[in-house]
Amino acid sequence: MTRRYVAGILILGAAGAAGMWAARDRLEPGGLAGLFLGLALATAGALSWIGAAVFSIERGQQAFMAAMVLGILGRLMIYGAALIYVALRTTIDPVFLAGSLLGFYVIFLVLEVRFAVKALRRSGGHSGVKPHGG
Repeated sequence: MTRRYVAGILILGAAGAAGMWAARDRLEPGGLAGLFLGLALATAGALSWIGAAVFSIERGQQAFMAAMVLGILGRLMIYGAALIYVALRTTIDPVFLAGSLLGFYVIFLVLEVRFAVKALRRSGGHSGVKPHGG
């Protein structure tokens, strides 16, 4: 199951990269680099989240929720740092970076949610905690 989702992320990323490359002549300077950087960061974030989900899902719902929250916070920090760095230190267009990050994050989020729901169903949704009084 995991391979299918990883392949889906990589295929969507490759399709996005091909579309960006096809539109490169219509972009302003720094735009293509911003789009590719956003795609690369969003793809890395999605793949790392799936890895964390696979690692934590067998450890129960608490571990899974912790991995999900840490994944969200980690991505926010990395995306924010990338945006600040790009805006202050490079000629890459930060608007294209932000748009690419947001767009691909939302696209990959659909796959991540679907992966999480199926993985939790397969694990039985067990939290690893015994019911109170039992």
